[in-house]
Amino acid sequence: MPTLRPRARLLHTIGTELISSETVAVVELVKNAYDADASCVVLRFSGALREGQGELAVLDDGSGMTAETVSNTWLEIATPHRMGARTTPRGRRVLGEKGVGRFAVARLADSMTLISRQRGEPTEVEVGVDWRQFRDPDVYLDQVEIEVKERAAEDFRDGGRAAALWERVDLPSRPGGTLLLLEGLTRSWEEPDLLALRRDLSRLIAPPDGDGNQDFEIVLELPREFEALSGLIEPPTELINPPYRLSGSVSADGTADLEITIPGRAPYRRHVEIDRSMQYRGTDGLLASGPFSIDLRVYDRDRDAISQLAADGGLNLSTKKFRDLLDQRAGVSVYRDGFRVLPFGERGDDWLTLDARRVNNPRMRLSNSQIIGTVSVSADGNPDLRDQTNREGLLQGPAYDGLRDAVTEIIAELESARLKQREQARETEEPRGRGLFDEIYITDVAEAVRKSHPNDRALAAVVANAERRINAGVEHVREVLARYQRLATLGRLVDEVVHDGQLSVGRIRRVTRDAERLLASADACGFRDDAVGLVSTVDKQADYLAQLFKRIAPFGGRRRGRPKQVSMLETINSAVDVLASRAAKVGADVTVTGVDETVTLDPAELQEVVINLLDNSLYWIQHVPKGSRHVELKVEKLGDGALALVVDDSGPGVPPEIRELIFEPYYSSKPNGGGLGLAIVGERVADAYGGVLDLVDSRLGGAAFQVTFRRRV
Repeated sequence: MPTLRPRARLLHTIGTELISSETVAVVELVKNAYDADASCVVLRFSGALREGQGELAVLDDGSGMTAETVSNTWLEIATPHRMGARTTPRGRRVLGEKGVGRFAVARLADSMTLISRQRGEPTEVEVGVDWRQFRDPDVYLDQVEIEVKERAAEDFRDGGRAAALWERVDLPSRPGGTLLLLEGLTRSWEEPDLLALRRDLSRLIAPPDGDGNQDFEIVLELPREFEALSGLIEPPTELINPPYRLSGSVSADGTADLEITIPGRAPYRRHVEIDRSMQYRGTDGLLASGPFSIDLRVYDRDRDAISQLAADGGLNLSTKKFRDLLDQRAGVSVYRDGFRVLPFGERGDDWLTLDARRVNNPRMRLSNSQIIGTVSVSADGNPDLRDQTNREGLLQGPAYDGLRDAVTEIIAELESARLKQREQARETEEPRGRGLFDEIYITDVAEAVRKSHPNDRALAAVVANAERRINAGVEHVREVLARYQRLATLGRLVDEVVHDGQLSVGRIRRVTRDAERLLASADACGFRDDAVGLVSTVDKQADYLAQLFKRIAPFGGRRRGRPKQVSMLETINSAVDVLASRAAKVGADVTVTGVDETVTLDPAELQEVVINLLDNSLYWIQHVPKGSRHVELKVEKLGDGALALVVDDSGPGVPPEIRELIFEPYYSSKPNGGGLGLAIVGERVADAYGGVLDLVDSRLGGAAFQVTFRRRV
């Protein structure tokens, strides 16, 4: 019976696909040393570091191997050995489980000599592999012969090559371990490559104050022309004192215990619930990602902030040098059991899409280039966060998505604290509560000019003309913006409208087909009543569609006529109906109560206010258990004749520390919020109705917003 007979180049092809770069290959060899319980690994480049030349020696003081281990484990591709022994004798969690790390050697050099001595054994083993054989298209895998030699210890004894290498790096000789001699480098190594390698190695192990492995060291030795990059690999220290920092842990049930540090305030603690919407939780209510810890260090990149940071920290860094360092190290890295998972946190890797978030809200959101962060997980505590086959990245799925969203939620906590601190720092210079257009007016400037030059009619005329043009321009912008705000609101409603509309269309089609079958039957007269009933159902569904489209028509970009008299409660109910599907999906009980008044206003403007506030409530009540999700919209008549609309919900409420910030444009406590919803409502109510938007005491225990209408009512 014929059997599969792979050619030798299959291993070369697989290795090229699994190991994406030479730097990743070196990292894999370091991980192998760690799994061997080594306390130190030495990487020594020597000779001319040109393609086809040079040598890389990798020496560790790990447990070493016998001839039997080499033959029955190391030479077996995809060995299940590590799958059965997930913890080393030293108690380390094994990093490699797929048995493919040895392909890293083939990626780095043409040939390899492996010499290993197990601790306590008098002999050592030597294996030679010419990786060029695996590139020959005419050679089959079973034709490649590899000889395993066992001999008395030569290299792992005094005067041997392993002992000499320990001496070169000023470390005492070790009695056992593994030495890899890689000859004929597959690529040239220039200074930028070696600098990048050192940088990646410095970030390979979690920082000392994290979950790092402090009993494992990496030493890099390079030729004389690169000796400035030689030495013990240590975490970078230039950027260890950030102005903003968040650290803490998230338990499996989603409870986050965080410590936040911002300028001008002692570190304080925050306890929050992550993924309260249960989107990425299992049936047991636990996070799909599992527990994790986090450390975020955040820097402002403007010149003044950098100068202040350099002065406070005694750093002799120019603005450009500081930014270059930040560019090299910025990003949020993921560490498993103390070792980094690539490519998270690599330059240009924005796995949290922070830059896209910041485009929508640059005032509040942080960019990827401002954060040096670590997220620490474990293989045992986070079993669903599994490596891809190439050991780079994590497999997509609920656990990965949940981790990404949970980290984004935590970053939003720091963003809120940072924005509040920056706003408070500006309080002495700028009044709070500014509208979107307040700074555009020049009324104060015009008045000052008239007072200081009362007799200069020409100057007064110029200023007055400028004031009129600017005020007219602002009003025009207000009108245009109002139309775009309506379109933005409409954009949020499209999914709801399409969902409801498609349901009605589906019903109409089913009923129509049934009516056609009945009317086409031989005894059509006998089914007349049934047919009439079906046609009546069609009419009702058509009426529903007509009403649905009527409700969204005011949000179109078409210029509307003058405000008209409408029923307050009827208009509010129409707005609530637009979000009915969303409310049903959330499981929210939405009620509209209070006095009904006939008011003179634009229905679209009132509905825009209602939809923004209701949309906000529907988001936040997802963070409380189902069955207790309620929203009440109540219209009240105030003593001065004004009308008030209170939108009250049973959500988590507004934390005291951000109550003053929520009305600021671009501020949002939602992880991906744009921060314009409440600002738009406040601006619309103030402009059109001389009213105000306030946060008031909640009867339902969550957040209650009161909109006061003083004009046109």
